[in-house]
Amino acid sequence: MAWRVAGIGLILSLLIPSLIFARSGTVLLNADFDDGSLEGWRTAGDLCVTPEFCAGRPFGKYWVAFSTNSTDHDSITMCGSSAVQGMQSILRSPEMLLPFKTSRIRVEFSVKFLTNESTASSLGTDNFTARLLTVTGPIVIASIDNSGASPASRNLTIQGDSTFHDSGCAQNWRFETGMLRVTYDRTYRSDFVSRMANGPIALEFELNNEFDQEFSSAVVLDDVRVTIYP
Repeated sequence: MAWRVAGIGLILSLLIPSLIFARSGTVLLNADFDDGSLEGWRTAGDLCVTPEFCAGRPFGKYWVAFSTNSTDHDSITMCGSSAVQGMQSILRSPEMLLPFKTSRIRVEFSVKFLTNESTASSLGTDNFTARLLTVTGPIVIASIDNSGASPASRNLTIQGDSTFHDSGCAQNWRFETGMLRVTYDRTYRSDFVSRMANGPIALEFELNNEFDQEFSSAVVLDDVRVTIYP
């Protein structure tokens, strides 16, 4: 009987570390931007790494700020450059190779949305979208526009105050949300997993000034993490 107990103990001692590893997942991306650099990231538009300013404080030393402003017709831009055609700024992560066949992906980031658009309408015109890019095509994770944020779902949670209030950057922006923690956690079908395993994945954040250039918007982004599970 004693040898059976010892044998079970040995098996559990071998299994527990692997169970903990499976539960904790493998981190592919952990970006806090505190080195002040976007090396390896692809960028377009009015976008930069910046310390705290009137929009609040990052979790560490820096966060990423971007806007739809243009030096051609806006009195101030977020980073001193122009959104693409005064309409769009994009941040895309480095490509991430999948070390094993991945059935579940968890994406987390913190974001605040600032806007000069009217927030009274239910028809949002300026839009921030987060996407997971895979070889099978893009997957929309979440979006925020001047009418509000994506509703929560089985795969998506948004923590924080997503309602708009007067901005702390009142000299530049009329309204802002609180700092939101977005978590996307999804398990995929086996056929999708097999196709996705053939190539890398990337994370893309896009801010668009839809329909007009009269009223611009901005975001600050921080603490971006991608974790995968077998």
